[in-house]
Order: sequence, then C-alpha cells, then structure tokens
Amino acid sequence: MKKIIHVPLGTLAWEGDLYLPPHPKALVVFVHGTGSGRYSFRNNFIAQFLEKIGFASFVFDLTLPKEKHSQFFNVPAFSARLLAITEELKNQASLSKLPVIFFGGSSGAAVAMVAAAKRPRLIQGFIARGGRLDLAAGIASKIPCPVLLLVGDLDEEVLRINQTVLASFPGKKELRIIPGADHLFESPGKLEQVALESSKWLSKLIKGEKKEKLPWKPLRSRV
Repeated sequence: MKKIIHVPLGTLAWEGDLYLPPHPKALVVFVHGTGSGRYSFRNNFIAQFLEKIGFASFVFDLTLPKEKHSQFFNVPAFSARLLAITEELKNQASLSKLPVIFFGGSSGAAVAMVAAAKRPRLIQGFIARGGRLDLAAGIASKIPCPVLLLVGDLDEEVLRINQTVLASFPGKKELRIIPGADHLFESPGKLEQVALESSKWLSKLIKGEKKEKLPWKPLRSRV
C-alpha cells in the first residue's frame, strides 16, 4: 500500500510517499541525488519491488524547490535534514520498531553516509546505487553498519571510487558490479538487477539481525 504522509520538520510538513506492506520487516529511506527527487522513477521502482517482499520504503524530496537545481549540493545540511526526517518517521507507531536502512543514489549516497556516521545506532544498513562516495569518503570508517555498493561496470569513474572507498568501511561490506549498466542503469533489465540484488541483501541482513537478536532503536522498468 502506498500512501502520502506528512513528516513535521520545524515549521514545515515534509511530504513523501510511504510504501507500507502489511507486516513490514524494515524501513528503507531513499535518498536522491542532485537534480532528482521524490518522483524519481528509479527509487520508486525499487521501492515498489521491495514492498512486494515485505519492506516498507519512504520516498521524498530531500531538497526544497529552490535547492533542487543549485550548483552546490549541500551534503552536511541535507544529512542533518535526512536525520531529522528519519527520527520523525521512527515516531510513527507503524514504523517505530523497524530497523532503518538508508538507500542513497549518486550524490544522495554521500548524504546518507554522513547521516549514518552521525547517528550510527539509528541506522542498521546502507545501500548505495551508483554512489558518489568521494563526496563523503573521509567518514566511511565511522559507519559500522553493513554496506552494499551497487555500481554498473560502464560507470567507470564511479566504480573506481567505490572500489577505493570500500575498504574504509569497518563492518560487513559488499560491492556488486552490474554488467552492462551505466550510471543511471538505463539499459533494459539493469534496474531490475539493482532491485533484485538489494532485496536479496536486505533479506539476508534482516534474517541475520533477527538471529543475533539485536535490539532496534526507537513491473517493468523504463528510463
């Protein structure tokens, strides 16, 4: 089920789309990059895929209209905003007990990294899709949660960045290279591969976390 919710943030009510299955296993918060937003086809496609296997997702505009096309993507400010919104989501009864996973695309991955480093006990997992990890590479060592990096093999510069930063993450980490995919995963079937790899990793993560009894802190693709 998809519904529009409003998250209080200061004097604003931040609107977003919540994909909520009957018995959610975890909450995946999508963090878009420069020039993207709440209506990103890629994020919504993956969110719908995850909903079908029991994961709740929140897709929203991280940036205000005046910030969306700015030449400067303010990673520190947006990470603080992401944390504030995530904390408010955790105040909702249907989401309060769910583990939280950040899913960052492109430069949004850097925002998610900074937020995860600031509040490591709040975040139980981090996924990056074509992540610009170079924008926050210095804090990778402060992110203890499991990490999944998804990069297309045609996205050569971003792949090099991900391969370099991978070693800095102190916990469990995986780099999955999608053959024939570019930065936007536009070729037929490539976005499905991202969704499938994400779903398998998330299912394994949640199964492992439950086994260890760790406490939680309160379709077809197209371009």
